[in-house]
Amino acid sequence: MKRIPRAVLLLTLPALLASCDNFRENKLLMTMHVQTDAIEHPSEIMKLPIGGQEMTFRKVPEFSQRSISGFEPFPAEDGQSFGVLLQLDTKGRNSLELASRMSHGMVMLTMVNALPIDLVELDQPITDGRFTVWRGLSKETIDRMDKFYPRIKYMKSSSRWMDMLPSTHREKLNSRRVAKEAEAAEKAALRDKERGIIRNAPKTKDIPLEGYKQPGT
Repeated sequence: MKRIPRAVLLLTLPALLASCDNFRENKLLMTMHVQTDAIEHPSEIMKLPIGGQEMTFRKVPEFSQRSISGFEPFPAEDGQSFGVLLQLDTKGRNSLELASRMSHGMVMLTMVNALPIDLVELDQPITDGRFTVWRGLSKETIDRMDKFYPRIKYMKSSSRWMDMLPSTHREKLNSRRVAKEAEAAEKAALRDKERGIIRNAPKTKDIPLEGYKQPGT
């Protein structure tokens, strides 16, 4: 994926702000829309002014927040917002791969609560189910995502026998629970280390006696 300059994206804001009749202030709605040809039915597309030209995107997103299995936030280069690396579930991964192949060279638009925040060019097939939003997310949005999705670095396979991403609602809830437990344990271990506390030290009766010698022998 190739990033599109932020200045280009800002040109879309006035038109979209005037037409966002489905803006939801208290609910996270993240959608990704691929660029398309203007020959499709008008009810299925949205036209936006970008970089001095009109670009057309499909109204129906290729995937949304429902396909997120995990995420990892990072400070954006603008110094004012955050970006995120998204790990998609099986359905989202397949949708992203298909879009990146069928719409090679086109642009994908990321919208949060019906507002555009980022553009990327689909310059190569994306087969690993990982999609990057490079900028535009607030700290409040990141905190809201933390309530629903695990951080990627704490995720584990949803299967005991193979590497499998959580895809069902139940699997995602369990994945988030396990990830939160792992995150809490890591933070606790770090605090203990800073305080010089050693947890789970072996008791005297648990120390192996093999090779042990009495003092003076």
